[in-house]
Amino acid sequence: MGVFDSRITMWSRTGPHPLSVFGLLCYWVYEIAKRSLWDLGGCQLTRLISYVKNQVELGPDGGRDCLTVYGIGNLKGAFRGKGVIYSWIQGVDEAARWNCQFELLQPTRAEFTNRQGEIIVEFDPMDKFPCTGIVTSNGEGYMIAPALKLDVGKGSEIVLTLLSPPAKPHNVSVEKTVLAIPGEEATMTLTAESGELRCLGNFSAMSKGARVILNRNPGLPVYKAGFNETLGKLKGRGQISAVWKPVDRSFEELVLVFDPSTICSFEANSLSFDRIPSHLSGSEFKDSGCIDDYVIGDGIGVSYTIRLLLDRGLGRHSSDEARLAVT
Repeated sequence: MGVFDSRITMWSRTGPHPLSVFGLLCYWVYEIAKRSLWDLGGCQLTRLISYVKNQVELGPDGGRDCLTVYGIGNLKGAFRGKGVIYSWIQGVDEAARWNCQFELLQPTRAEFTNRQGEIIVEFDPMDKFPCTGIVTSNGEGYMIAPALKLDVGKGSEIVLTLLSPPAKPHNVSVEKTVLAIPGEEATMTLTAESGELRCLGNFSAMSKGARVILNRNPGLPVYKAGFNETLGKLKGRGQISAVWKPVDRSFEELVLVFDPSTICSFEANSLSFDRIPSHLSGSEFKDSGCIDDYVIGDGIGVSYTIRLLLDRGLGRHSSDEARLAVT
């Protein structure tokens, strides 16, 4: 290739040299073939961050986008499905404790190849979907993404999750177009179009306060009520106008590899849930001055509700809500 490169340089500076034409043609053929192989494997757009002791590599194998995990020996089994990582704080004050859990939903057996202790697996294209989730300002939340779980025996497991951005903007639909609270003279019109939800509320009666809340609920065993985001609020009479659009971040595809038994632990080289935004954005989440919740993405695996909440005082509330579909 050094000869070809030097002749191409001569050709570009002084015009077509007779001795360089053949080299140039060969170089073009080489480049086209190389790019075709990389495009087929799809590995040039994928990053890998590993939190396990085993060496893990990305690379095309037989034209497929595969991952190779070294040093396992005899693998007990491989499973694929929808991976969910969730984080919550248990207890208060000095007794507060940070917890994390990984679950593989709807698991099915995944094919793998064992080459003398080198385990080769791949994500089934049919299983791929954009990752969804939220990381709150205090490090709680959830993330949903395609996952592979390797059972390496003796109670040990290795999980590989594929974090992909959406390929196209989301669509939003709503089950009804008006939210109303009888007797309180409070109504809100909902309009879903162009991938966003528009809310316009009128409040003619005096109240302690009114809020428009978007609820994301992934159906976790903790925080069963889901995660709320306030879109607008008002005290007294007036109007609330709010617009909500599903989050569809743009980032480079990423494979996260970790031991599910050590996530959010104090062990060295363990995955910390609150670092996921940093892995996606390429910058430090906490050090960037961001104190708001970080939405990883909206879509699959989450139920959405838009809620009108009217504060009637003395801890009493009146509400109306509608379900949203985000596709």
